[in-house]
Amino acid sequence: MAEADARVFVSVADTGSFTAAAALHDMSPSAVSKAVSRLEAALGVRLLTRTTRALHLTEEGTAFHERCARAFRLLAEAAEEVTAGTGEVAGTVRLGLPSLFGTYLVAPRLASLLEAHPRLQVEIVTTMRLSDVVERGLDLAVVVGPLPDSSLAARPLGYGQFVTVAAPGYLTGHPAPETPLDLNAHRCLGWLRPDGRVEPWRFREEGAERTLEPRVGVASDDMHHLAAMAEAGAGVAHLPLFAVARGLKAGSLARLLEAHDPAPKLASFVYPSGRSMPRRVRVLMEHLAQQPSALPGTSRNS
Repeated sequence: MAEADARVFVSVADTGSFTAAAALHDMSPSAVSKAVSRLEAALGVRLLTRTTRALHLTEEGTAFHERCARAFRLLAEAAEEVTAGTGEVAGTVRLGLPSLFGTYLVAPRLASLLEAHPRLQVEIVTTMRLSDVVERGLDLAVVVGPLPDSSLAARPLGYGQFVTVAAPGYLTGHPAPETPLDLNAHRCLGWLRPDGRVEPWRFREEGAERTLEPRVGVASDDMHHLAAMAEAGAGVAHLPLFAVARGLKAGSLARLLEAHDPAPKLASFVYPSGRSMPRRVRVLMEHLAQQPSALPGTSRNS
């Protein structure tokens, strides 16, 4: 039995997909299928049942997966313990982030971490989907908003304020809204969620939080696009304050409906639960968590 084939099988079982496992191992789906078939032949048992729509572990496959996953974790932890005595952190961390966090949270802080730990490598995956932690084999991710019940563990990172903005040039031809309902007369720039729907905008009115379905002229799944289009005068945007702070300071954006700003949104680290966190992942998380409040409009508490 080849260890490499066993590692591929564990990834297939974790992700539930030959295609997802292939991406993790830089292989083709057919090569992944062959690796699993070789493993089954070597063991003399069927580990997976395959249909056109899904993969399912057999009873033997479930037991083998649990033991292999535990063995690989112990092997990784043993390697980390050896390097821990030297104070050195080594290995690769796969980090999932919304694109704005890559720009404003990670980019300014990563250089100092890599200088301190030259054998540490970081792979950044742009994602807003909680399921990608398992499906794409991520060690750590940042998610925004309330967390549903899942097999993932979580740690609060901080809270971020969303604000409504538009360019002064846009407002020249479109009177500034005085209430959230006035946005129905404006061209809005909406964020497309992973499910393909536009995220509703949240406001505070008379002490209660309300949502508004914006009248969208342009939608994008990248908030960088929306911030740039707002500065160019394309319409009204509803974005994290740290993403538009420079534009507000420079006067290329104006803040709207400030009296109706919603409650700050929670951002959290999430990671696989039920196992000890590798040292390389813990070091990266602690480094990124040191000063989240340095970003405009963010704080440790709501």
